[in-house]
Amino acid sequence: MQIETVESMEEMAKYLRLLVYGEPGTGKTWFCASAVLDETTSPVMYLNYHGQITSLRSNPKYIKAMDAGRLVILTLGNYNELNRIYSWLFRGAGSSANLDKLFPVFPKTVIVDSITELQRAEVLRIAGNTPGKFAQEVLPPEIQHWGRLLNEFTLLADLFYHLPMHVVFAGLEAVDFGTREVGKPPQVVGYRLALQGQAQRQFPAYALTLMRLDKAARNAKGYNVGYTRSSMAKTKEQSGMLPEKIPSPSIPLLAKMLRGSK
Repeated sequence: MQIETVESMEEMAKYLRLLVYGEPGTGKTWFCASAVLDETTSPVMYLNYHGQITSLRSNPKYIKAMDAGRLVILTLGNYNELNRIYSWLFRGAGSSANLDKLFPVFPKTVIVDSITELQRAEVLRIAGNTPGKFAQEVLPPEIQHWGRLLNEFTLLADLFYHLPMHVVFAGLEAVDFGTREVGKPPQVVGYRLALQGQAQRQFPAYALTLMRLDKAARNAKGYNVGYTRSSMAKTKEQSGMLPEKIPSPSIPLLAKMLRGSK
């Protein structure tokens, strides 16, 4: 039996293990791409599945990073394509000629966006539906399908979050409402990652830091996004290094905060 020891607290906080969620328009894509803005988190592999990456075109820094090869966006066709990506990230440069060509410098950050849409497609596929086919009688998932789906996504989180690099999953948020009263608007009691089945509770358990982006805190130009820790984030952010709110969060900023750097 081989037992590994942690050399220091600094080593434990070396990499981000981040899960970020929010409603559409809160700036999740901009936030994720911010990893290119600092050499400690760049180059970036951005794995996109139905994310709103076109919003990056409005930021010249992101366009420049793409042109320089520091931000490489790969479009995922399906869930299974993550197997090849993970194998290369785990084994390192030299294990895939195609990916080596795309990344002359090995990525320091990997983004998976959006985990919500990726799961929706995988639910349909596991249930026996044909991916990408519009005119079909959609088969609903059965009990055994949910168990398989849970195993797939908890394994995904476990493996990717143990890679020796910054790992960020991004997804949409689901809103929890309290008891509704006649004649009164529904009361929001909480926010959580929008996943189906037991994965909505178990997937976040593998992240060390959870963030919820808040649309209300964006400035007039839309450049800044706010960050408020939800009840889930308060229980999962274990370092104690993050404040209650960060007006303009970025991946480099969070990485520095979690390391205790200014």
